[in-house]
Order: sequence, then structure tokens, then C-alpha cells
Amino acid sequence: MCVWLALLTGLLAVPQLDIAALRDGDILLHTSRGAQAVAVARATASPYTHVGIVDRTGGDVFVIEAVGPTRRTPLADWLARGVGGKATALRHPGLDSAARAAVVAAAAGYLGRPYDLSFTPGDDALYCSELVVLAYAAVDVAVGSWRPLGDLALDDAAVRRLLTRRWRSHPACRGAPSLAACRPALAAVPVLTPASLAADPRLRIVGTSYLPRPP
Repeated sequence: MCVWLALLTGLLAVPQLDIAALRDGDILLHTSRGAQAVAVARATASPYTHVGIVDRTGGDVFVIEAVGPTRRTPLADWLARGVGGKATALRHPGLDSAARAAVVAAAAGYLGRPYDLSFTPGDDALYCSELVVLAYAAVDVAVGSWRPLGDLALDDAAVRRLLTRRWRSHPACRGAPSLAACRPALAAVPVLTPASLAADPRLRIVGTSYLPRPP
């Protein structure tokens, strides 16, 4: 709960999200829907459960996102999928226009890649925040922070339900007779969450619609 309060308090001083002001390579976060989103929110104590990269192609605005498969989604559709149509935009202030274009190009290079339900790094599938990290790594910029899965709130009921459904197909659980037996291996898997991107001091919040702005 303290993380949520800190995030929302920080947003009070941030401008309203302005679609026209978004740039290539900006990072967009929102609260997605469904059981997985609930589990991610509970595990990370954050409202942010999905993330993508802004791609301004011609006069249109898209979000490149890892959803299964990785795809380019019109911004209006991406916003509509989030709870309340809200989003927060982050920007790395050290990137010039060429670097931002390179981030977008790197993200587009993953179009068609399947979604990674196991949130495991280094395989042929991607999850949303992993795509962002890989795209920025293409310009030698690190964003977010990797942490062991065991650092998250795995004992939350919604998180346990998700693990119960998926542990058998997780690479770390091959040969394990039960979720309990696999738990130590799962706890060691490094993950990078939307919440870690939102908390990254190297990224600047350039707009949000999570709180009503003053007139």
C-alpha cells in the first residue's frame, strides 16, 4: 500500500498526459485487465501492470507491446484496454531523436515474438517490460531493475492462483513434483516489472492521467 501511495503522491506534481507531446521511445504504463494483471499488481504493490513503447509513425501514434504476439497497437486501442483509459508516460532525458528512433526500431524487431507466460529472461518469448528493457539495451541504456521473483509478494492469494495454474509449464519447474518443490527455483528467477520502470530515477514522468489535474 505504501508503494501505491508514494506513486500517487508523486503524480500530483506531474502534468496531464498530452498525446501530442509523446515522443518515439517514450514508455507508457497502464493498469491492464484480467487475472494476470491482478496478480502483477498484488505482487508488485503497484497500479502498473502493463507497459509498451511509443511509436509515432507518420501522423499516427502506436504502442509496441509484448502481448502475444508482440505487436504495434494504435494508441487509442491501447489506452482503451487499460482500466479507466488511464496511462503514465515516462521518458529517458538523455536520448536524442536518433536514439529514440533506434529504440523504436529495436522494439519493432521483436514484432511477432510470442508472449512469455513464464516471465523468464533469455528465451524466444517476451513479456511486456522485458521488451522495453531489450529495446533500450539496443542503444546501451539500462532501464528498470531486475530482481528475484522471490522478492515479490508471492504469498498473495491472486499470485498463488496464477502460480498454481502455470508452474508446471515453467522452465524452472521441469521435473518438480509440486509447486512447493519448485518454489525455491521459481524464487530465484530474475524478473523486471512495470513497477520497477515506474520507480526508475533515470526516467522522467512526462504526463499522466491517473489523477485529475487542477484546472
